[in-house]
Amino acid sequence: MAIGLITSMFGIRGEVKVQPLTDFPARFLETSILYVGDELIKRRVLGARLHQRVVLLRLEGVETANDAEALRNKKIYIPASELVALPPDQYYLHDLIGLRVVHVDGTPLGVVRDVIQSSANDLLVIQSARTGKDVLLPTVKAFVKAVDVGGGVISVEPIPGFFDEEAAVAADDGARSEENGEEDA
Repeated sequence: MAIGLITSMFGIRGEVKVQPLTDFPARFLETSILYVGDELIKRRVLGARLHQRVVLLRLEGVETANDAEALRNKKIYIPASELVALPPDQYYLHDLIGLRVVHVDGTPLGVVRDVIQSSANDLLVIQSARTGKDVLLPTVKAFVKAVDVGGGVISVEPIPGFFDEEAAVAADDGARSEENGEEDA
């Protein structure tokens, strides 16, 4: 699992700046082995410290500014088995991708294709079972009623029209009619 991105070198002795890709940046202070780049090159952590919003790392085999610069834009990984255990009702985003989405009444709605992180609420990108089109559903308790990662299912209660293409088209046509001053007879 990717937990960081090397953004640049720091100083001349081989330290690198890492942008954390985790909600737990302190994990860098406790981790002794990391895997660098798509090649997953194993590196022992010689030193780590938090500095403002980045992590400064010294890695085995990275001793000069040139060594550090060669790692720019490489991701840092850990084995999935080393992920921090989350409290109940919290999930890693990657665990949600691929889960089936069903209405609370049991009707299949689709499959989570992606999760978009936003400042307000994360959005589930759900490929509709009926239309194949993507539906964006905010991950708020008003809509998401239950998540069962082990069972592979998310139960939701969206507002009418979210997964009903005809309702969405009708609502859109109605809005256009009002804009044009038309009324239904």
